[in-house]
Amino acid sequence: MTHNHHENLSMMDAVTTKYGRTTFVTVSKTLAIILVVIFFICLIATGLLVYSFSSTCSTNDTVSLESEALKVTDNTSVLCEPNRKDSVKKVYSEPEYVSPTVLLTTTPTSTRKPLTEPSSTKASQDTDIRLPKSIVPEYYTLHLVPFIQEGNFTFNGEVTIRIKVLNSTDNITLHADTLKIENVGVMNVKNESVSVKDVRTVEAKEFLVIDLDEDLDQGQQYYVHIVFKGILNDMLEGFYRSSYVENNVTRWLAATQFQATDARKAFPCFDEPAFKAKFQINLARLNNMSTISNMRKIGTTEEVKDLPGYVWDHYEETLKMSTYLVAFVVSDFHYISKGIFSIWAKPSSLAQANYSLEIGPKILKYYEMFFGIKYPLPKVDMVAIPDFSAGAMENWGLITYREPVLLYEEGISSKFNKQRAAHVVAHELAHQWFGNLVTPVWWEDLWLNEGFATYVEYLGSHFVNPKWKDLDLFLVNELQESLSLDALKSSHPISVKVNNPDEVGDLFDKISYSKGASIIRMMKFFLGNEVFQKGLKKYLENRIYSNAEQDDLWNTLTEESLEFKVLPENVTVKEIMDTWTLQTGYPVVTAIREKNGDLKITQERFLLDRKENELDKTLWWVPITVVDDDNKTKKTWLKNERQIEIKQALSQDNKWYLVNLHQNGYYRVNYNEENWKAIVDRLQGNGHRHIHARNRAQILDDSFKLAGAGYLSYDIALNTTLYLRFEKEYVPWKAALTNFQFIYNMFVRSGHFDKFKAYVTALIADFYKELTFKEANNEDPLMILNRMEIIRYTCHLGYKDCILEAVQQFQNWRNSPNPDLENTINPDLRETVYCTAISDGGQEEWDFAWNMYLSSNVEGDKEIILSALSCSKEVWILSRYLEWSITEDSGIRKHDTAKVFACVSENPIGHDLVYSFLKTNWKRITKYLGSSSSSFSSIITTTTAKFNTEEEVNDFKSFFQRNKEEFGVAFRTAQQAIELGEANTVWMKKYFNTVVSWFKNTKLY
Repeated sequence: MTHNHHENLSMMDAVTTKYGRTTFVTVSKTLAIILVVIFFICLIATGLLVYSFSSTCSTNDTVSLESEALKVTDNTSVLCEPNRKDSVKKVYSEPEYVSPTVLLTTTPTSTRKPLTEPSSTKASQDTDIRLPKSIVPEYYTLHLVPFIQEGNFTFNGEVTIRIKVLNSTDNITLHADTLKIENVGVMNVKNESVSVKDVRTVEAKEFLVIDLDEDLDQGQQYYVHIVFKGILNDMLEGFYRSSYVENNVTRWLAATQFQATDARKAFPCFDEPAFKAKFQINLARLNNMSTISNMRKIGTTEEVKDLPGYVWDHYEETLKMSTYLVAFVVSDFHYISKGIFSIWAKPSSLAQANYSLEIGPKILKYYEMFFGIKYPLPKVDMVAIPDFSAGAMENWGLITYREPVLLYEEGISSKFNKQRAAHVVAHELAHQWFGNLVTPVWWEDLWLNEGFATYVEYLGSHFVNPKWKDLDLFLVNELQESLSLDALKSSHPISVKVNNPDEVGDLFDKISYSKGASIIRMMKFFLGNEVFQKGLKKYLENRIYSNAEQDDLWNTLTEESLEFKVLPENVTVKEIMDTWTLQTGYPVVTAIREKNGDLKITQERFLLDRKENELDKTLWWVPITVVDDDNKTKKTWLKNERQIEIKQALSQDNKWYLVNLHQNGYYRVNYNEENWKAIVDRLQGNGHRHIHARNRAQILDDSFKLAGAGYLSYDIALNTTLYLRFEKEYVPWKAALTNFQFIYNMFVRSGHFDKFKAYVTALIADFYKELTFKEANNEDPLMILNRMEIIRYTCHLGYKDCILEAVQQFQNWRNSPNPDLENTINPDLRETVYCTAISDGGQEEWDFAWNMYLSSNVEGDKEIILSALSCSKEVWILSRYLEWSITEDSGIRKHDTAKVFACVSENPIGHDLVYSFLKTNWKRITKYLGSSSSSFSSIITTTTAKFNTEEEVNDFKSFFQRNKEEFGVAFRTAQQAIELGEANTVWMKKYFNTVVSWFKNTKLY
């Protein structure tokens, strides 16, 4: 894919600062005299300022540079320390790493540009946010001094970047955001300075532009030295601050989160994934703290001169890597180690790191075998950060996590927490190859990172915990979830052009992750394991330490497929996969048996908002598998065409057939009424065991979604659930309950909710009684998941026995002598027990749970309590809870704000309340979270999810129109929310009465 190049930023847009000749202006004699007087006053003032600055903040004789030898010398560099009374003190002594071939002296004062604020360029109409390609970085030497304990939460820094000029240019353009640039200097490799004409910013693009008085020569190397200051922000992005409380003392730390475009908030850099370089990082810290970074520490120098209590930590140079993967943490954490693995956490939580330390090395070794390439770094550090916006981040060699997804406490954390830890660790370790070793050229191919990591995480987790049946769970956790979102017209292709930083953040959604993973799983299915793995290995080897586009992957996979002849003749992987990555949506495949046994297969795009007589012309290459009632399988291709016929696909004796074996293909399947009825009949009693659990989950999910979009009768879709009385497998139950939840949401505010409640309660009552609240010894893991889901839903529906048991267990815990240490409630059922008791109780129950939340040291348990606190039926309590979620120091961490909103939205009493709260506190919420936060998108999604009236949808449309400039990364999310709300409104008009009638007339016994 080609991109626009901007070799000369002075021509970038109409409002960029320009230099050149200007026209003359005549002035009066009086005005001229006044101007001369002002000039001399300014001249004198400038002289005094220069004298003052030079006496307090002079630079000395050398500029720090990288080197292969990494030899420390005594040369120093000086910066003014921010926000301190003794501002004339040196901030740090900078150890210099001297190149064996070149040593540069300080740029003369006349050519080094001292700054207070760079001149600013306002937002441009030009939407291209890409850097010019005239210059590439080769090596960064970075020094940072974070002031964590002083209370001002700032940092000082210096960076020296060795650049190479690909095309002659008179400016150096890189990224910087929210940094104060103090000083800029440019030199060539002969120690000769390059005169800096101006330094300016382009705010709309987060560019820092260094304009020069002469052109840089093509093919030559130069050094850019920048002195800067920044803020350790509280927005969980860039270089930011976090804290925890231990022994009633607040402990502070500094951590990084750079993906996708926030490295520029920590240091000036070429902050695009294609601009790979090596980094040599140096971090200053207090004596009682520690630092970690991507590579191993190679030494600590003596105490920093004129900054008592501070020392320097120096790190090995990295491999060639992208800026978003650079990472460092400054803290007083402790760690445990096993081989090359170390896990860091606050001291009181370190014992909870044992499980992740046990599985991490096993998963890494499995991936080395799977990818056929050894892990290239000397160590893996994994860190549990108290405040962290994402679930985890795959920084090369230093993986950062939100605490509850890395830590697991046996007997307190749930099995779900244990499973989640395995998945997240597996996901981030997969990135060490897919994303870190080979990186997408640009964010439009983010899915190459996230889709592969999401799919491969299931392979890694399955390797260490095969009893969890992760390969089955993929269907309900990823594939079916993404099919729901991808049915919207406001969905987007997997590979999509990005025009601004907000749109980069917008791509971190289920399409990039879950759809990406699903089409990779589909591709592995039609290529076969051997071709798939050999192709991946060749792709990684060909692009190692470099960048790639999706076509690079398609080409290597095609080479392997030709050797093994697994594709139709003259067909490439690109031809097939482009239909899945470059087009929005997916097909519904309709399979109808002819009287002679032929099978007619047609495709059309599946849309939730389906218009009669309006056929979307999009077509896909669809891998078709047909399974008959004798368990015989036929395979063919629907080759980017509307329909095909499979001759003699079925015998006259076949009563039913299924398409899409194990739901390997990313599409839905519809049949004629005759085959649907035959499938429903086959599911009854023990007959369902003749159909694989994955296909039973597919039948349930496809039928409900087809009915909701008007492709299928709701009577048939609901009839597929009748057999669930006999179902014991988790995956079909999960698919069913997910689809029941949609109907729950549509019914819960209506006068017919009792009919839905009666049917589903009768459906699950026997299984609920069989499972009970008590876990058996050595119980199958999927039965544990069944218990969690079935009991949660049974209590959710108000089943009396379930509520009484939950309330009794909660009260026993509450009345125990020491509830902090004596909680006998099954960890896997705590969320249900807590929620049910708080819903049934009042302020006393809520306050008790809140105090347990504040005192708990197990983050997984805190998460569970946080969810349960939203179950109150007291409107004032829910209002206060929402208020606390956007209040500093309330006890709710900023990264949990979205969770509070989501959980209150799930409460029927809280749904209208949370939407009203969102509108009333819009400005405050956007300021608190920042419109670039992924939490913001999540809040929009959950707050609007149950809209099903024109009044609700129109109100949100109006709200969106008034505030759409402030939606940031949630802009597409808001459009999807509107489309879903409109679809729900249509559903209520078209299908509500039909579904009411079915529940009213259907009896299970």
